[in-house]
Amino acid sequence: MRTRDEYLDAVERALARNAAAMHALTERFRQKTLDWEIFATSDVHCDFPKNATELESYVKTKNLERARRRSGDGDVASAIVVAGDVGTAPETVARTLRALARCHDVVCYLPAGNHELWCSASDKWAREGTHPGDSIGKMLYLIDLCSELGVCASPIRLASVALVPIYGWYDDDFCDDDSVRMGYGTYSTLEENFDCACAWPEFINPPERARNSHARGIGAFMADVNARAYERFSPCARAESDGSAVMVITYSHFLPRPELYRGNPALAKVMGSRRIDDDARRWRARVHVFGHSHLNVDRELEDVRYVQAALGYPHERWFGSNHPKLIRARASR
Repeated sequence: MRTRDEYLDAVERALARNAAAMHALTERFRQKTLDWEIFATSDVHCDFPKNATELESYVKTKNLERARRRSGDGDVASAIVVAGDVGTAPETVARTLRALARCHDVVCYLPAGNHELWCSASDKWAREGTHPGDSIGKMLYLIDLCSELGVCASPIRLASVALVPIYGWYDDDFCDDDSVRMGYGTYSTLEENFDCACAWPEFINPPERARNSHARGIGAFMADVNARAYERFSPCARAESDGSAVMVITYSHFLPRPELYRGNPALAKVMGSRRIDDDARRWRARVHVFGHSHLNVDRELEDVRYVQAALGYPHERWFGSNHPKLIRARASR
């Protein structure tokens, strides 16, 4: 696999396999009239033992809550949207997603956070040779891992809710502020080597620059992934047979709009991409979940609600843990 189109074809096929696996898994839900609660989280970074412990505590608490409620409320199901940066090691990703599946009926995951796509030729998944040994190859590997685990990495319809991943990467021109925007190729000391643990294929970077994560071709490739996903899967967001609207919740790892970033200006060029917002709005999203900045957000802009509910690094939890946030509650009874 060498050309851009070959990589795009491979991602599209992987997403189709994932959608087929999820259809089989969720068929039992279609036999019932269920009301869905949707939760959101990101940046759980379970490579950190403290974060893995925190997540396990959440799973136990959530299961106790679900047991109490379901004793008299068996028609409610829950899904969780995990907007990337679960971990770098695939073993960590698998262990974390399995844990979340113990307390939620459906787990939706964006397997393309920046930490997920760090890679080395010495990694076990790369040595096995079933996927290209670069960052897009690792994304393919993680999509296939999701299919094995029964985790959604493709658009899915759950009753009157559609959950849609938006793949993406950051762009230099994300922020318009001239004080931090000096043009392509000029970076702060914090930005210049950001995500140099990634490795990109030759159609994006020449081999000697494989670890340059500022290449414009990364975001353009991800935008084409989204275009193909929309063409293939957009029927899942169509209105109900009675004409009632479907609530579309999209999710990405990176920030979709500069107004949502209130962190260090010296990191603005590695935060997000406006193309992500364009792709989310193509789906007519009502809510968009994202991560990456570890700065939590719940804000409405131009009729879309934007939510970040990051667990973040252990040293960032000054006010206690930030567990997954309920973003769509069951209908009142």
